[in-house]
Amino acid sequence: MPEKKSVVAEFLKGVFKIKKSYSNDIVYQAEKVIADYVARRRNEIISKYSKKKHRALSLVIVAASGALIYFVYRIIAC
Repeated sequence: MPEKKSVVAEFLKGVFKIKKSYSNDIVYQAEKVIADYVARRRNEIISKYSKKKHRALSLVIVAASGALIYFVYRIIAC
């Protein structure tokens, strides 16, 4: 029975314990700055490569359209 009381007492101590404010913690602030920087760089890299991919796709579409128009013209002209 004493073990049960100690478990209940520990549980109650944990419930009513004053929570530490993590916003004032230097480690928390450093982790937040690093996470923000990594997220910003990741977004910059993704946008950079998606622009290149979009340009390449546009070029392929224009080239395919030109080739299609040329072949249709050659078929009609003959």
